[in-house]
Amino acid sequence: ILNEKIKSQRSIQLIGAVDYRFKMLNRPFKFSAEAYYKALSNLIPYNVQNLKITYYGENLSKGYTTGIDLKLYGEFVPGTDSWLTFSLMSTRQKIGETWVPMPTDQRWAINLHFTDYFPGTERWKMTLRLAFADGLPFGAPHRGLEQQQFRASAYKRADIGMSYRAIKDGRGIKNLWLGIDCLNLFGISNVGSYYWVTDISNHQWAVPNYLTGRQINGKVTVDF
Repeated sequence: ILNEKIKSQRSIQLIGAVDYRFKMLNRPFKFSAEAYYKALSNLIPYNVQNLKITYYGENLSKGYTTGIDLKLYGEFVPGTDSWLTFSLMSTRQKIGETWVPMPTDQRWAINLHFTDYFPGTERWKMTLRLAFADGLPFGAPHRGLEQQQFRASAYKRADIGMSYRAIKDGRGIKNLWLGIDCLNLFGISNVGSYYWVTDISNHQWAVPNYLTGRQINGKVTVDF
């Protein structure tokens, strides 16, 4: 039944940020910090079960999101971008008299992107990407958000790639790069969701659904 009295969700946001530019190893770098707080109201709670999202259909809760993002960005070698980020976040909502984490409550995350040329040449380039992040909250189906007592395992991933500059400033093309990447280098089995199975004793068991394992990816990048 369509709820014609439902209200739009609202948020009041406070954000503060600062950038600091400096030189290190005779290269330009920038450090950025951003802190934020969002007061949320008229929230419509929802459950996430595998790929299915079920909304409660009413403005039942209020909540908040707060956190801080830190980023160090720079060029370790000219013409390449590298950065390191660190984030902390907490997002919760109040349903009745109970505060529960929202489905997007990823409490921390660390990401690294590093690019460098091979010694003695600017034709061969290596890129390394690392990600390490907290898992998301979840619970058994049909028990409501108040019973979201579990949290998925941490997300871990490493990618590495090699690129070759086939053309530089020629034939109307500024750069043409041929690349190959190994995604999820160590073949880590990261959990994407859980499939719940009920046995004959009415006990529920969470069976993990894993994300894609190691893959090889080819790419062509053209700069005009």
